[in-house]
Amino acid sequence: MAEIEVGEVKLSGGKLLLVIPFLGSIGAAMWGGFELYQRLLDAEEAVTAYVSPDFSSYDEELAVLSTKLDAAEVLIAAVERALDQDIVELMNNIDRLQVDIDATERIARGTDDSVVLATRELRDDVYALEERVNDSLRDVDNELRAMRDDLEERIQRILDNPLNVEE
Repeated sequence: MAEIEVGEVKLSGGKLLLVIPFLGSIGAAMWGGFELYQRLLDAEEAVTAYVSPDFSSYDEELAVLSTKLDAAEVLIAAVERALDQDIVELMNNIDRLQVDIDATERIARGTDDSVVLATRELRDDVYALEERVNDSLRDVDNELRAMRDDLEERIQRILDNPLNVEE
């Protein structure tokens, strides 16, 4: 088998198969560490060199927006109070209208009852008047019949009277 001598150390083929990957792993780990360290240095340099952008215009716009929102909140509160007052006023008006409607309904019912009573009384009076007129017409008719009979009787007597002969 092949042997390699490094200094006073002799390495045989089986040991070389273990040492070479081990040395490769150590080298790779060192290279990864150096890369990591370099990236940390680059990041530190970027952080120290970082200049924050000018946000003053955003701050001003936020202040203006905040002022506008405050004004809008005040306006909304005023509108809300006005609407609450309007709602209360409308409710009071509705209550007053309901009272008026109830009073009008009571008056209408009373008037309706009065009209029904007056109509009933008028109908009774008309019926009574009609009966009296019918009675009067019967009396007049009876008197006319009596007068006609009396008149016919007189005419007949005149006609039957022998002195009344015209010749």
